[in-house]
Amino acid sequence: MRQNRRSGMHPVFKVLIALLLTFIVIVGGLIAYVYFQIRGTANVMYDAEFEGSQSNLREAQVEIREGEPVSVVLFGTDDDEARNEVLSGQRSDTIMVVTLNPDTGDGRIVSIPRDTRTEIIGRDTVEKINHAHAYGGPLMAKDTVENFLEVPIDYFVSINMDGFTNIIDEVDGITVTSDDTFDQSGYSFVSGETYEMDGEMALAFSRARYDPGSGGDAGRQQRQQQIVQAIADELLSIQTVTNFNDILNVLGENVRTNIQFNEMNALRSTYQEPARNLEQLLLDGYDERSQEDGLYYFYPDDESYEEVTDELKENLELD
Repeated sequence: MRQNRRSGMHPVFKVLIALLLTFIVIVGGLIAYVYFQIRGTANVMYDAEFEGSQSNLREAQVEIREGEPVSVVLFGTDDDEARNEVLSGQRSDTIMVVTLNPDTGDGRIVSIPRDTRTEIIGRDTVEKINHAHAYGGPLMAKDTVENFLEVPIDYFVSINMDGFTNIIDEVDGITVTSDDTFDQSGYSFVSGETYEMDGEMALAFSRARYDPGSGGDAGRQQRQQQIVQAIADELLSIQTVTNFNDILNVLGENVRTNIQFNEMNALRSTYQEPARNLEQLLLDGYDERSQEDGLYYFYPDDESYEEVTDELKENLELD
């Protein structure tokens, strides 16, 4: 039976700030010593294996320093120690594609549901799109998203969502208002109530999916976005600057990207306007059980898919 579903979107600039631009904005506002500390963290986040890992659909690599329109895919992974022990971690349960055009000052953002059925590039299988990150890390995941959308994906930012719990503790907690009423891991949450959360409580809040009242996958995605926004608010506050070294250590341990430090600086100086003017695109579709393997997948509607990909390509100034 088909069930219409619209991917849960979030207020503009939420995840982008937390995963990338928060880090970049800090660069421009601190003294030289801090600058070099951040550059060191950026080098940790960027690995040599990412060299030459830009889009397979472009004839030449996009030049951020020249202000060319650029695309970034953001992955939030479910990696943790328990999953690693059984080799079941690093699926990208959060997948968002962002395009930024500094010439027009326009940005676009779209979420891709984690259960989307598509070809996994590099494995020649057809599975849920979030499996690609587990199989081949952010590079395979980026290539799979690029193939699914048929839109060039120039860069990726991949972050271990569990690692954010350490950041929450480093910034002395976050403030979040629950939109749902449910119990999870010994915590009780009530819709409309505001909570001061430490890392453990925030993890329970963001992980709930099957618990009654938690809203399933859509609810979990929304709560993860709330957590990310709350962390971004704290990172941008003056109080967190005093312990930036600890925060940078956590970022270095939990974030991977193929954006190099000098490119981050170019993003900060040139792409702020489109990053603040993101238009949210909705990928409509339905959930249905596959007759091939018996699993439920998300299938995008053809019309919605074409509208989304056309918008992304237009913002990238592609024919």
